[in-house]
Amino acid sequence: MSQETKTRKTNIVLALFVNARGFGIAVLEDALTVLNAYNVVLHSYPICNNKVLEKIKEKIDFYLPSVVILEDASGYGSRKSKRVKKMISLIEEYAQKTSLPINKYSRNDIRFVFSSFNAHSKYEIAKVITENVKQLPVSLPKKRKSHEPEHYSMSIFDAIALGITHYYQS
Repeated sequence: MSQETKTRKTNIVLALFVNARGFGIAVLEDALTVLNAYNVVLHSYPICNNKVLEKIKEKIDFYLPSVVILEDASGYGSRKSKRVKKMISLIEEYAQKTSLPINKYSRNDIRFVFSSFNAHSKYEIAKVITENVKQLPVSLPKKRKSHEPEHYSMSIFDAIALGITHYYQS
């Protein structure tokens, strides 16, 4: 299908949470309707931004969202690496080329939205999401201890939290 014949779906929001291992993706129809959510984990190291960008382009072309939501890597509370910051800027460049609107929200924006649910940590936010969003494709991993690494499926909840933040702040 050529670029001219593709039409954006008016109510589809694509939230992408880029991290060190790949990215989490959430496709939302509204704040509590998650159509699809999953992880894309790259197993080849070192992770190359070009490979991640190709995967993200595939997802954008498949879902044809009306807007893409990203984390504001320069916002207060963000602790992204240089590679991930570069990846986010590459996604923004691609979106500009395809005239796709992008909204960015910082970790503080997400925490502000979820503070009304008395959720402040990533785990508490994920717990609120599982309690309020039905038909999630993934279950909430157990709460991690301080010496344990973050479970890879948490990026799915991070992407959903970005999408929900978009609906509450727009």
